[in-house]
Amino acid sequence: MASNQIARLKKLGVFNLDQAKGLGFDQPSVSRLVKAGELNRVGRGLYLHPKASVGREFGFQLACAKFGPEAAVGGLSALFYYNLIEQVPQQTWVLVPPNTVSREKGYRLMRTKTDLNTSILSKDTYRIVTVERAIVEGLKFATKIGERTAIGAAKRAIAQKLTTMQKIGKAANDLGLTAAVDKFFEAIVA
Repeated sequence: MASNQIARLKKLGVFNLDQAKGLGFDQPSVSRLVKAGELNRVGRGLYLHPKASVGREFGFQLACAKFGPEAAVGGLSALFYYNLIEQVPQQTWVLVPPNTVSREKGYRLMRTKTDLNTSILSKDTYRIVTVERAIVEGLKFATKIGERTAIGAAKRAIAQKLTTMQKIGKAANDLGLTAAVDKFFEAIVA
């Protein structure tokens, strides 16, 4: 394999075999590169160049690679990413389609029927919900996240001028989750 092809793998961050095939690699050549130490296997069917720059979002990259192109980081992970909660989540929270199942440890799947392309930011190597969607989903899943945590995150986002109540309301409307926000409206604006 040419070194420029391997360098292209480095830019991908965490990648799967289909992505490697898109760059001209086949399964045996990926296996040889892993055996030679030129690639690291980081999960079932997931690889990473040892010199790839992954930063603090490595867990997000890995989660989105594991759960497919529709997956997006959400829940407590997104609230922590936006500095709206102080406690570091013990698991990576991931929004996935309702039929997704997994026994992977370290992940909290939030199965949702809401559109997984609305209020989503596509970063280079992973997808994450917007601040507004993180708040709306937090309120929707308040029983899982905790009411005080969800309300506190909404108040903090507004106080830090990361968003407004109008933007949160628009996101809730776009997602069809206005009832979740309406339920906590008075607690947020108080």
